Amino acid sequence: MSREACAQGMRKLVEWAAATPVSALPRETLIRAARVMADDLAAITGARDEPEVKQFHDRVLARGGREEATVFRGGRGRVERVSAAVANAVAADWLELDEGFRPASCHAGLYVLPALLAEAEAKNLSAGEMLRAVVLAYEIVTRVAMTFSQKTVTMQSHGRFAAVGAAASVALARNADAKLLAAALGTAVTLIGPSPRTHLAAGILSRNVWPASGAWSGSMAVEWAECGIAGAPEAFHDVYAGVLGNADNASALTDGLGERWSIMEGYTKIYACCQHLHAAVEATVAMRDAVLKQGRLDEVEAIRVETHPLAIALVNARPGSTLGAKFSMSHAVAAALVTGTGGADAFAASTLADPAIDRLRSKLSVAPYGRDLPPPNDRPSRVIIEFKGGRKVENECLSAIGGPDRPLPPEVVFDKITALAAPVYPKMRQVMEELATLPAARLSRGWSDTVAEMCG
Repeated sequence: MSREACAQGMRKLVEWAAATPVSALPRETLIRAARVMADDLAAITGARDEPEVKQFHDRVLARGGREEATVFRGGRGRVERVSAAVANAVAADWLELDEGFRPASCHAGLYVLPALLAEAEAKNLSAGEMLRAVVLAYEIVTRVAMTFSQKTVTMQSHGRFAAVGAAASVALARNADAKLLAAALGTAVTLIGPSPRTHLAAGILSRNVWPASGAWSGSMAVEWAECGIAGAPEAFHDVYAGVLGNADNASALTDGLGERWSIMEGYTKIYACCQHLHAAVEATVAMRDAVLKQGRLDEVEAIRVETHPLAIALVNARPGSTLGAKFSMSHAVAAALVTGTGGADAFAASTLADPAIDRLRSKLSVAPYGRDLPPPNDRPSRVIIEFKGGRKVENECLSAIGGPDRPLPPEVVFDKITALAAPVYPKMRQVMEELATLPAARLSRGWSDTVAEMCG
C-alpha cells in the first residue's frame, strides 16, 4: 500500500464518520455500544481497591481543580476532564476484564471510553450522541488495527492504538467535522507508545498505564487540532508502516463501511486474564471434574498445553505480580485446576504464593497447537493433564466463550456490574440495563445527569 493510498483511505473513513448521525446507526450497534460501556464501567469501578490504583486515584482527587468528570471508584469525586480520563484509564485494564475486539488485537472500548466518559460528562452530552461516538470511534480504531498488522508481534495493542481511539471519541463527542477529526487523528497516531509485549508475562505494571497515556494524548490531540496544530492522514502510513514496519492493507480502512460494524465483533471477558489464554482456561475448567476423578492434583506429573502462536510466549512459572499471573499460561491453567474458576479469584494476590498452584505451574509446558485454523477458531488450546502411572485427561477449546461466535447472554455483562460495581454504585446496573434498551428518555438525557443518577 502506498502512502497516498493509505491517506485516501483515512480521509474516506474520517469523512464517513463525521457525516454519520446517530439516526443512521443500526439499532443493534447502539445496543452493543451500551453493553460495551457497561462492561468497561464495571471493569473500571472494580479496580478501585487495587493498591496502586487507589493511590493514584487518591492523588488525582486530592489535587482537586475544576469539577468536570467523575473518577469511577465510588461516590462522585470529580476533577478536570483529562485528569478523570487518565484516572479511569489506569483502572480500566487492571483486572483484565475489559472488553476486546476479536478480528485484530485491539481493545477498542478501552481506548475509546475513558476519554469519552470524561468528555461527555463535562459537556453533558446526550446518551444518544455518546453511543454514536462509541460506535464510530470503535469503527475508526479497529479499522486502523486491521489495516496495520505486525510482521513480528513485539508490541501490545494498548500502546499502538489507545491514542487513536481516544482522539476519535473526543472529537466525535465535540461533533467535529471531517477536517478537525482528521487533524486530531493525524496528531494522535504520532503520539503512540512502544508498549513492549515482553512486559506482559513479566508482570511489569507500567503496562497498565499505556491506555491512560493514550487517553491523555488523544484528548490533547483534539485540543491542539482545535488550535490549528494539526496532523495529517499520511501519518498513519508514516508511523505504522514507515517507522514500525507493519504490514498494511489499505482496503481494511473502507471495505464494507456502513455495512459491516466492528462493534458487533467484540468479545466480553468472564476470565480475568489475557484473552489469548481463555481457550486454555475454559478447557481446563470444563475438564476439572474429570481430572479429579483420576487422582489428586498433587499426583499430576505434567501439564501440556498445545496452543496458538499469540499464547506460546505467555509462559511464566513464577509470576511476581497479579499482572504477570494474568499473562501467564502457567498460572492460568494451574489456578483453574486448583480453584475451579478463571475469574478474579484465580488471579488474586494470594494465589501467587499458593503452594498447590505453584507446584502445578512448574509442571506446565507449551507447544504449538499443530495446525492453523480459520477465525473464529484461530486461538485454540488443547490441555493434557498427565498423572503418575500414565493416566491422562485432556480437553480442548477451539474458541473461547464471549466472542461473536459464542456470545454470552446480555445479562452476563450486567452481572459484571453487580459483581464489580454494585457495592459502591448500586444503581449503575439498572441505569445501564435501561440504556441498553434505547428508550427515548434515556437517549436524550445528558450523560452528566445520568452519572449523577448512577452515583446517587
